[in-house]
Amino acid sequence: MFKIFDLHNDFYLKLNSDKKLDKYIAKNERFAENIIAAIWTSEMNEKETFSVLERARDYLSLKQNAFLAVEDLHFLGKENLEKFISFKPIYAGLTWNRSNALAGGALESGRLTSFGKRVLLELQNNNIVVDTAHLNEDSFSDVLKVSEKPVICSHTAFYGLNQNARNLKDYQIKMIIDSGGIVGLTLVSDFLNGGTKSDANDVVSHIDYFACKFGIDNLAVGTDFYGTNHLPSGANSYKKLLNNVSNKLRKLGYTEKSIDKIFYTNASMFFKI
Repeated sequence: MFKIFDLHNDFYLKLNSDKKLDKYIAKNERFAENIIAAIWTSEMNEKETFSVLERARDYLSLKQNAFLAVEDLHFLGKENLEKFISFKPIYAGLTWNRSNALAGGALESGRLTSFGKRVLLELQNNNIVVDTAHLNEDSFSDVLKVSEKPVICSHTAFYGLNQNARNLKDYQIKMIIDSGGIVGLTLVSDFLNGGTKSDANDVVSHIDYFACKFGIDNLAVGTDFYGTNHLPSGANSYKKLLNNVSNKLRKLGYTEKSIDKIFYTNASMFFKI
């Protein structure tokens, strides 16, 4: 049976007690081998962010199959950059949809700033992967030009199928692949088909789009569970995602090895987990 390596799940902030978190991880361990818990900071100030990050780090450090990541570094300044790096998230994204002092967000204008460049290089120097999700096109290109190590896009879909500002265009996918990075396909309906309702066929369509154009070696899964209310029917849980999407991929001629690479192995090899 396949398992999933999920690049992006917001469960930590949504399940606000250790008991609920333990239950969620235990419930899904048959289906999700590794889950990256993304901490979305956009609505927190600096003090709140570091308090949440400390609790999340301490909790997740006790789990073999759950890891810390950070979405939106708006709270960073020169005086607290070293402190943040000490938390050692597995990856960090410079922005959310809005622009900040580091770079331009997906729904706004702006470029990678001089401080953003410094943060990017400091992260990479400390083996923290840079996540390009939520960057606008200009900042995305700036990051890929400056980057000295592989980057990822933890949760997105593909602009060639649905023209959403959060989706990657083909040239962006190629830039990530050329960097040695991976792309996590999200399960957000808005990104999959432009509406609030989607299904497992939409997920398969995006997988097949990527595979036909770029192969399967750089494709992974970044569900964005607990980060959206609009999940695809037939793929709105790890169990359903594994069962329904893998069956549909088999019918298209995908091998067991290929399906395993998409769901698990590509991400596991990238993060060396």
